Amino acid sequence: MTIRDIAKLANVSVATVSRIINNSGKVSEETRNKVIKIIKENNYQPNQVARTLYQKRSKMIGIIVPTIDNVFYARIINGIQSVLQPSGYTCLVYSGVGSSNTKYHKAINSFLQNNIDGIISSAFDLHENYYHIPFVMYDSANINDNIVRIVSNNIKGGTEIVDLISNNQIKKVLIQHLPLKLPTVNERVSSIIDELNKKQLNYALQEINESDTYNIGAEKALKNIQKYNAIITINDIYAAHILKLAKKRNLKVPEDFQLVGYDNNELSEFTIPTLSTIDQQPELIGKAAAKRLLKMINGEKSTKNSLIDIKVVKRESTK
Repeated sequence: MTIRDIAKLANVSVATVSRIINNSGKVSEETRNKVIKIIKENNYQPNQVARTLYQKRSKMIGIIVPTIDNVFYARIINGIQSVLQPSGYTCLVYSGVGSSNTKYHKAINSFLQNNIDGIISSAFDLHENYYHIPFVMYDSANINDNIVRIVSNNIKGGTEIVDLISNNQIKKVLIQHLPLKLPTVNERVSSIIDELNKKQLNYALQEINESDTYNIGAEKALKNIQKYNAIITINDIYAAHILKLAKKRNLKVPEDFQLVGYDNNELSEFTIPTLSTIDQQPELIGKAAAKRLLKMINGEKSTKNSLIDIKVVKRESTK
């Protein structure tokens, strides 16, 4: 069944059927009802590609996430979809790009070829100009440029994560982090260091590479654990692996060392002991990104960043 078949059955032109399907142009109520009745009786589904060309909008949004291993990004996607789907948009997700600019650009070009209406992406170094379509970045540092950025309050997160650690008899704090070239990592770690300096606490930095597994991250954290009695790690997944390895080595948390994660991943409630952490409220990040994108699609010109607050979650892994 095609649009021509519908037009023939209704004894109207193809253009008339098209106007009714796309709700554009003047058509008499009698004709509209007749065509809609025929469409329903024949279970006709309009060709989405044709509608895209006619409306110059695909009603599709591209979402880019570094990985699907971390539920943090799944929660962001949920937040995005909760706003976009009721507005009639279909979300296409491209995952597994890590921090590779090559993979990011491949994802963006794939979306552009599909006449996407807008893109919501995790932060990366943007070397090409995609501003001819609405473009929003999340999981970003608070950078002022021509890109709309949805920013978790990394500065406050870094300060509050230090406050979760009891200062009593702290020898030295180990800070595990991803490469500092990533602006959001640099922003958070700089805040952690500033707060430790204010409290006159010693610390050491330990970089974890993207190629390192969670188990390798745990091995690195506990390699010289006798030097430290507090660990601030990258996220709750890394923290959970540190707890697992510590148990194997008969190390107790928080007695032998305190441990803090990040993200308030669901698993942080079920580890033994439960994890103290920082909640970035990823659903709010996703909703904020989607709302800004919709405003841009409708003509908003503002590129002001949106700052999302964090929440402190104190549990058993800190004193």
